[in-house]
Amino acid sequence: MAAIAFSSCENYPEGVPSFYSSEYRIVGSWQVAHTYLNGVEIDSTEYIGYAPTTFYYMYADHVMSLTGIYNGQLRQSSFATYILDPKAKTIKFDYTFFGKHYDFTADIRRLSRKEFFIEFDDEYGDHWRLEMFSRSDY
Repeated sequence: MAAIAFSSCENYPEGVPSFYSSEYRIVGSWQVAHTYLNGVEIDSTEYIGYAPTTFYYMYADHVMSLTGIYNGQLRQSSFATYILDPKAKTIKFDYTFFGKHYDFTADIRRLSRKEFFIEFDDEYGDHWRLEMFSRSDY
């Protein structure tokens, strides 16, 4: 019986078994806590969508919104969607935030109910790593 229960778990990613699907785990509010650019942690960037303290609000219907602060202004995204691909362990983002359009696909390095880590390369060849932590109550 234990083998059947364990085989029904989603082993995603990093070999951590979970009874919750990735589609279920991604829904909620996430705060960017650590941002790395080419392996170096940064505390600010002109790309507000990647900046520490930015919030990603993920909804079950592939719609999301972002909230961030820049030059003392608190703003929300005007357009934002995501597409999660659990088999490929990727997530595609498409959003407009603070006048910039972001359209990228990131590799999911960790996705639990409390942690969401992604990595991707931008159009200039820079490597980004965003470590987000849940701000949802479970």
